[in-house]
Amino acid sequence: MEYADEADLAKLFGKRDEYLRLMEMAFEKGKAAADLMADIHVEPSRGVLHRSAATLGWLCGMYGDAEKLIYRALAGNPRSDIEWELKDLLGTVNLAKSGIHLSEAKLQLSLHGSVVGFGAAAEEEVSSRTPSIAAMLRISAKSAFRNARAKVSNLSIEIGDIPVFYEGLEAGSCIVNLRLGEPKRENALPGFGLYNEAIQPFLDHLSLVERDQIEELQEDLDNQEDYADFIKAATKLAPDGQKISSVKFQAIVDELPKIVTLSKSKHHLRTLPLPQIGRPPKATDEDISKTGKLLIASVRERTVVLETTDDGDWTIEGGKELIVQVAQSYFDQSVIVTGKRMRKENRVKRMEIHRFEDVRPADPSKSIQLTEPENRSLFNA
Repeated sequence: MEYADEADLAKLFGKRDEYLRLMEMAFEKGKAAADLMADIHVEPSRGVLHRSAATLGWLCGMYGDAEKLIYRALAGNPRSDIEWELKDLLGTVNLAKSGIHLSEAKLQLSLHGSVVGFGAAAEEEVSSRTPSIAAMLRISAKSAFRNARAKVSNLSIEIGDIPVFYEGLEAGSCIVNLRLGEPKRENALPGFGLYNEAIQPFLDHLSLVERDQIEELQEDLDNQEDYADFIKAATKLAPDGQKISSVKFQAIVDELPKIVTLSKSKHHLRTLPLPQIGRPPKATDEDISKTGKLLIASVRERTVVLETTDDGDWTIEGGKELIVQVAQSYFDQSVIVTGKRMRKENRVKRMEIHRFEDVRPADPSKSIQLTEPENRSLFNA
């Protein structure tokens, strides 16, 4: 447990290699303890030790060893609740072997109303709401990840799609379990993407909606599009006041159960103000070239600013990942930008960016002509 605690501290500071080293040491100790109980069928001790060791194996990427420990535990006579946890962990390990990592946190959804009974609910009332829950979870998860990264780094990181998984209904209940996954990437480790921290922000955001604290929600999400999408999804999720009277979520946060109930009606949420997010202007056929110093405007809005000496500021648009690359390579440097002029004044759809220092005029008496320098960077709009 000491090694595991030190590993958690390393994860907090983003030290992946140190985290992995400490987790492997914790796993070795946990496996040794489970091996001592391999032929001693005393429950629940045997099942608990095997489950703990298998969990450590999963966390440090030793999926084969984790799988063997789970099967050995199930071959005994584990207590029913531990048996369920072992089977759940086995499914998680199998997914991890194929490159899909689930977070450790779990969110439970339950519906209440006239069309809900013990252990049963109308199919359309569940299926119509699950896409909205997934959308809201992704928004909260990305917000949590951005905030966590901002505390340790000024570098903006593009976050890929976050998969959401639904687990089967448990016997004797009408509860749907949801788990977040982590985007596929090289050298991934389960739990290292901080998406485990996303469940509480989701519950907090939903609680703000329930309490009509909309300004606080806007401030916390810090993105107009995310806020608008969250409210739209919450409206689809909300009870209609007739068939469904409330929608409840429960999760374990800091080892304590936390419950948030959404009772605001669809009609009420439709009255909430939404920001006017217009469509981006279309590019014209007019080619344009501008020279100036490149300044960062907003990675989230997918724009940077080109400050010229004779034509004011120009806004250059592009995909988020390209804006991040521009920020890393060209920030506060003199550049030449060529592209298509947008219908809106002083906006250009970025096609190519060149360092001004790397471009030489073909004829000093004429305007600058773009050449083909070796370190030219090409960005497709």
